[in-house]
Amino acid sequence: MINTISHKSGRIISKIIVLAILLVAGTAYLGAQQKSSIEKDYKYMEALRLLNLGHPAESEKIFLELVKEYPSMDAAHFYLSKIYISKNDLENAKKSASAALKADPSNVWYKIELARIYAATGEIDNSIAIYEEVRQNNSAKTDLYLDMIELYIRKQNYEGALSIIDDIERVSGKSEATGLTRYNIFIYQKKTEEAIAYLKEFDKEQPSPRTSTMLGDYYASIQKDTLAMEYYATALSLDPKYIPATFGIAESYRIRGQFDLYFEYMFPFMANTEVNPGLKNEYMKEIMANPKFVQTFFPQVDTMMQNLFGAHPRDTSIAYNFAVFMVQTSRPDVGLKVLEQNIKNFPQERGPRHQYLSLAYYLEKWEILASQSDTALVWFPADLDFMQLKGIGQLQLNKTEESISTFKEILRLANGDSATTVRTLSILGDTYYMAGNKKEAYKYYQKTIDIEPKHAPALNNYAYYLSEEGKQLRKALAMSKKTVVLEPENATYLDTYAWILHKMGNNAEAKKMLKQAMVFGGNQNADILDHYAMVLFELGEKDLAFMYWGQADKLNPSLGIAAKVDKLKQK
Repeated sequence: MINTISHKSGRIISKIIVLAILLVAGTAYLGAQQKSSIEKDYKYMEALRLLNLGHPAESEKIFLELVKEYPSMDAAHFYLSKIYISKNDLENAKKSASAALKADPSNVWYKIELARIYAATGEIDNSIAIYEEVRQNNSAKTDLYLDMIELYIRKQNYEGALSIIDDIERVSGKSEATGLTRYNIFIYQKKTEEAIAYLKEFDKEQPSPRTSTMLGDYYASIQKDTLAMEYYATALSLDPKYIPATFGIAESYRIRGQFDLYFEYMFPFMANTEVNPGLKNEYMKEIMANPKFVQTFFPQVDTMMQNLFGAHPRDTSIAYNFAVFMVQTSRPDVGLKVLEQNIKNFPQERGPRHQYLSLAYYLEKWEILASQSDTALVWFPADLDFMQLKGIGQLQLNKTEESISTFKEILRLANGDSATTVRTLSILGDTYYMAGNKKEAYKYYQKTIDIEPKHAPALNNYAYYLSEEGKQLRKALAMSKKTVVLEPENATYLDTYAWILHKMGNNAEAKKMLKQAMVFGGNQNADILDHYAMVLFELGEKDLAFMYWGQADKLNPSLGIAAKVDKLKQK
């Protein structure tokens, strides 16, 4: 059967078809929009996730893609500014923060972000302008005012800063923070009397350990110790464990000479683990710089040092100073153990190892020096300081061949470092001489002074060894003369110069030089006393000569001076 459709119904069907087509097209368009929004949100969340997990580079990449595709996406710009701040890229941070604020001009946090960036880049006026805008529209947001106060102070606009404090106190009331900020502004304005008067009044209204201690410190600084101690006592009545007041009152007792009370407060101060260890360490350095005080109150000073180290055993500087104190007070083994433990605490750090080896060198613990330098070089290969200490240890242990090998390796590694090269060449000269190889010793001494003609140790040793052989005495004298010109108060160099003069038969001049050497410490050196005695003997001053030989023998009996004197007396 044939179905026929009238013209009228055909038009209706056409309309329905068109409508259906439009509906389908509209649905497809809405689906594309929805898909784009979902992708945008996913990317944004993924970038935030990466940022929170500590992967800023990956996060930055996604945020950059987002702002490229969606230039008005304010949140992406904002987080980019955060990433740039963390990289100290303040110019890009400023651009991103500005873009975020442009996209959403009403966002307070974007404004604050940009204001803080302006402050960091030194654009103080721009920063203040933004803060003032925020302040006008958000008068209750007093937590933002502290940044503004700092900016006004940086601009030395103290009136502006004070007006902000007025606003804070109007909204939130007075507090220690606002009170101390006012006080500091008076100080910046050099209005000390007004500052103290204000602080005293504030302390009456709102007493606190901090303000009382500040007043105590002020009166202590102008030597009004009675007033100072009253304020410190007030601070401690409010908080018996308030450390600044404890320290202040202790110092007041020290100044008054009431040392029993001084130590009573100082012992717990040093033992307190919450006090800045660096400050306590510096204070103890000042105490140790007064040997008379340390000697008079040694048990108490010892307790202070023990308490300090006990409170901060893992602080490298404190450990080192404590170890040195142990050595100075005849407890070297304790000192070495402290620094040994310090290495165990920080095995990958260079400082503790160098401190330990330096102390071993000072104590002439040559076995420790040589072996522990080797260990240090495992951690820090080719470290020239550790290699030199190793070489010195080997040399002192009479392992001359090993020492020579070590110093030659230093010489190879010191390429370009002239100071290390010169020092190493000189040491090689000493080492070869100790090994009995005078030819090589003289060669290295000559190399040293060819590079550095004023290198006194090489000049002195080369000259002295030549004089002992009785060779090239004029050359030896010329080299030695340079050393006494360079260091006219060096007893060893004066002795060498005198001994060469003696070898050349000029005992009268040698005597003059040795008398100078005696003034500069030579009277405590057995070799110099021996030389002086010999010159006096040659000049016929035999009684005086025997007296100095006697002193030399007491200082170092191993030189065999007593036997030499007996032979001379028998002649």
